[in-house]
Amino acid sequence: MEDLISVNWLAIVIAAVVKFAIGSAWYSPMLFSKQWQEAAGVTPDPSVMPRAIVVQVIGDLIMAYILARFIGHYAGDGLVIGAVVGFMAWIGFVAPVMLGAIMYESRKMSLFYINSGYQLIGIVVMGAIIGVM
Repeated sequence: MEDLISVNWLAIVIAAVVKFAIGSAWYSPMLFSKQWQEAAGVTPDPSVMPRAIVVQVIGDLIMAYILARFIGHYAGDGLVIGAVVGFMAWIGFVAPVMLGAIMYESRKMSLFYINSGYQLIGIVVMGAIIGVM
C-alpha cells in the first residue's frame, strides 16, 4: 500500500488538468472541431457535455497516475525521460487501440489522426510534467 503514495500527486493533478486543457483547445472551433465532427459523424449535443467532462477528467487522472508509476518505476525523472515514456505509452497502448477501432468500425483515417494526435500530444506533455516534478 505504501507504493500508492510514492507518486507526486500534485504532478498528477497538474498533468491531468493540462491534458484536459489541451483537449479543450484541440477540439475547439479554432482547431479541429469541424473536422472531428465530420470524420466522426456527430453533431454537438450540449446535454452530454457534463457527463463527458466528468468521465474525461477521471480518465485523465487515471492516465496521469499510471504514467507517473511508469516514469518512476522504469525511467527515473526529467523532462525528456517523462516525454519519452509518454510517447512510448502512446505508441504502445493508445495508438494501436485507436487504429484498431478505426479499422473495425470502417471510420475515416482523419478521425484517427485527430483523436490520436490529441492523445499523443496530451500524453507526451503529461509525461514531461510528471518527469520534471
